[in-house]
Amino acid sequence: MSQNDPYMPPQGGQYIPPPPPYTGASDIPPDSPHHYSAAPAARRNGGIAGGLIAVLAGIWAYGKFALLLIFKVPALATLLTLAVSFAAYAKVFGGWYGLGLVLMILVHEMGHVIEIRRQGMRATAPIFIPFVGAAIFQSSHPTNALRQAQIGIAGPIAGTLGATVAFALFVATQNPIFLLAAWIGFYINLFNLIPIWMLDGAWIMGPTTRSFRIGASAVVAAAGFLFHGTVSPLLIVIGLIGLATGAMGRDKEANPYYSSVSMTGRTVIGLAWLVLVVYLGIASSQALVLLDTVPR
Repeated sequence: MSQNDPYMPPQGGQYIPPPPPYTGASDIPPDSPHHYSAAPAARRNGGIAGGLIAVLAGIWAYGKFALLLIFKVPALATLLTLAVSFAAYAKVFGGWYGLGLVLMILVHEMGHVIEIRRQGMRATAPIFIPFVGAAIFQSSHPTNALRQAQIGIAGPIAGTLGATVAFALFVATQNPIFLLAAWIGFYINLFNLIPIWMLDGAWIMGPTTRSFRIGASAVVAAAGFLFHGTVSPLLIVIGLIGLATGAMGRDKEANPYYSSVSMTGRTVIGLAWLVLVVYLGIASSQALVLLDTVPR
């Protein structure tokens, strides 16, 4: 299987085990006369250097326990990295944009986590990476392409539902904050459906046949060209990339990872991708049009 094949089985993230718990302890009983050592004589010189060393020692003493706690309680790692990402996005784009973005990424990634665990595998909660997105670490991986495709599409499905709820809240309240969150959610989930490399779209379209990939991509590209006034221009990009990867790719029937998938499974997962792309292409475009009407 070529490394250039956009539909090769996904490798997934590397499982990173937590560090061992801190076990350091004194072997001298507390009631021993040797438990405490005499304090060294104070030195008048080197006060600044000594103070700096003391500060660094204090940071290490408390910091290592904080790191251990974070690794022991995965939710803390998610909350901490989410807060860091929010601060970075808010600094660049503004507070409400940053909040909407991290929340929509969280909903998307939790869709992956839920499906991974539903399949009986272990996965960490999302770890946020500012201006990149978020990552999930697995200790095992699916045995066939359809199971991997189900994990891949679970994120966009959850994210699309989250964005749709935000849009419904905007309709009910006319609060533009919900509209902004909806547009962000629609767009990032549409982007993730591009069928290339490590994006969800490549995993989803992996088990489909070459002819289906080319046909579905042609439909998406045509919709982008013909209805460019009512759908996101990203549909054109998705369609063209799908056509290119479909033309360069090949069916992998000799590989049990793919050949074990039934034709029904291939068709259903492919049609689900197509429906999501069209829906998100329309929804993201309409949300953007409404955002343009909101007073700044």
